[in-house]
Amino acid sequence: MTPRMLKQTLEEWSREVHVPADLAGRALRHRSRLRLTRFAGAVSCAAVVAAVALLVPLVVAPRFAPPVGPGGAPVAVPVQPYRQTTPAQDVLADTENSPPKTMIAAGRVAVSAYYTWRSRTVAGRKVLDRTWYLLDQVTGSYEKTEWGWAEVAPGLRWAAVLEKDLPVRRIGVFDMETRRVTAWVPVDHPVGGVVWSPDGTRLLATAYDESPDLDRTSVDERRCPGQVPATPDNPRRPPQMISTSRTGFYVVDVATATAGDFHAVDPCLTDNSNVRRDFGWSDDGTLVREASNIWKRPDAFYDLDGRPHDAPAGYVITESRAGVSPDGALLAGPDGMPTAVTELATGKIVGRQQVLQLLAWADDRRLIALGCAGTCGNEFHNGLVLVGVDGEDMVQLSVYRKNSIEPEAWQPVLTLR
Repeated sequence: MTPRMLKQTLEEWSREVHVPADLAGRALRHRSRLRLTRFAGAVSCAAVVAAVALLVPLVVAPRFAPPVGPGGAPVAVPVQPYRQTTPAQDVLADTENSPPKTMIAAGRVAVSAYYTWRSRTVAGRKVLDRTWYLLDQVTGSYEKTEWGWAEVAPGLRWAAVLEKDLPVRRIGVFDMETRRVTAWVPVDHPVGGVVWSPDGTRLLATAYDESPDLDRTSVDERRCPGQVPATPDNPRRPPQMISTSRTGFYVVDVATATAGDFHAVDPCLTDNSNVRRDFGWSDDGTLVREASNIWKRPDAFYDLDGRPHDAPAGYVITESRAGVSPDGALLAGPDGMPTAVTELATGKIVGRQQVLQLLAWADDRRLIALGCAGTCGNEFHNGLVLVGVDGEDMVQLSVYRKNSIEPEAWQPVLTLR
């Protein structure tokens, strides 16, 4: 833990237990004085560890009182609706370090965070454990964090963070400039994932009654009532519906750091085979979206009270993470080399790209994609590239990972900047 992170953590704890607000500063000054000798250094470490040990129980079981600021005033987070601006530097790459050390970006999109993962066993069940790294725009580098989940808002100023051991009962609003949690939002139903609204002023938090990152082999799969099993005479049964641990969602107003009413959902209302089944937003931020994982099957939509809703006007079934271009004219095609881009108005293919996946639109004519090394003899030896709709002018943005699916391989998160 860096001195800045230690100071921030101790100051937050000091506010919770009503001890002097400069506790962290005192501890760090004391540690510096005691570095004069090796023995004194050991005493300093013991003192800091002792202070942390006394305060840990309060962090493990925090008080989830309504968020208040100095003097009992309501918390106010200075979020502003997101507006796209022209980046100072159009392309930033790090082709020397894996994971990356310096900021990666192209056009309107940046790698705002990345995570590495490993599998660990909790109470006899395997769970995916992520280690998150968040962009620090002041230094232009990525900083390791202690969060269990992180999601950066468009504009790269704010992040929503969840503590380890998901699901959890509070959501942190993290200031990407000061590197501090500005507010904690308490929730009665534990949440395991959060996503920002397109305008960066609200959060959609998905609730679970157990970890959404359990390994498939550790999940007790239960067919939903009325599920028709496959048989030799009927191998093409309807898509299997598995009862999930997902319980519902909250809509959080970030400016006031408050969660709205909890909206329960039927655990069988999904055709997504993943254990983690976070809800998302419609493109205009007026509806809740559940992405389908069935090819060419439309997504499901709900209003903000959890009621099923028709798809919004102009909705287009997308087959890639990139989806529709910013100007609404082009559609990125499905995964698989080569990829293709079609013109929405005519369905005509206007370009093919020698890449594996189209991930995000850098602008109306370029995409951030997953490309592979050399002649693509190994599809898992891959990395980020920038490529034109016509497949030309490919620019490497990151190191090609040797094996993108192995534990500890870094996974990028792309956000509008």
